[in-house]
Amino acid sequence: MVAVPLAALLSLSRPASRGQLAALVAAAGFGLWWLSAQGTVADQVVRAGTLIAAVTFALATRYTRGTATHRVLLSVLVAACSLAVWFMIGGWSWGAVSWWVERRASFGARLVLGRVLNPEAPGGAAPPFGEPRELALWLEEGIRVLADNYAAIATLQLMAALVLALLLYRRIARSPWGLPPGRFRDFRFTEHLGWLGVVSLAVVLVPKLAAAKAAAVNLLIVTGVLYALRGAAVTVFGLGLLGGIGPWAMAVLGLAVVFLLPLVAAGAIVLGVIDASFDLRSRLAGRGLQP
Repeated sequence: MVAVPLAALLSLSRPASRGQLAALVAAAGFGLWWLSAQGTVADQVVRAGTLIAAVTFALATRYTRGTATHRVLLSVLVAACSLAVWFMIGGWSWGAVSWWVERRASFGARLVLGRVLNPEAPGGAAPPFGEPRELALWLEEGIRVLADNYAAIATLQLMAALVLALLLYRRIARSPWGLPPGRFRDFRFTEHLGWLGVVSLAVVLVPKLAAAKAAAVNLLIVTGVLYALRGAAVTVFGLGLLGGIGPWAMAVLGLAVVFLLPLVAAGAIVLGVIDASFDLRSRLAGRGLQP
């Protein structure tokens, strides 16, 4: 997934030359080949979304002065809107995508269980005899959650791929376009994104809007992760004000994240929301406090 936005960025790199034209043709050819390759409906949706987001990200990097974060958000938004139009024109439904994801994940889970619990079966293809019911139910529930939230998972993967492609692009290109990615402790985004989370939460809580609940949950997951990252950035900024963190404190913090992940994630989201409202880091910087 990283190769697609990286190729799109390199195709618009400067200075203009025959090599740039060749890179543009190669990127376009690779994109068309990748999109036309055989695959399930879930694969086609991910490929189309990745190509649309990659082209949007490359054009935004070339022709705008937006931050890396806002370019990523813009690219994902354009890809989501384009896919929504594609779904309406093609008569597709997200239920079909979820069904394919669940089917493929279920097949892979059965294959792994068959290999682990019944190693004498050729290739592990045969169903495991005496498979623990609790494990089967746990896997089934996990696969169902994966299928229901596949849009959010794919979106987060795409955002990570765009950021990684940008980092690689700025290392490879001689004169890269666009603003460079900032430090993680300075990570922020437009406060208007909070309304997306508010609307999504309202849809989830109002019973009469149950038809849009699946989409709202996926939007809520994406916005929640973004606010958690913002809260983590505020934490890193605060630790910098305290002079950093020692190895023992880092180990304790790592254990807290592992064993208290729900509480840590919730706290990071709350801190991110507070920072979006009050811009804590700017206030501290205004008082002369810098890491």
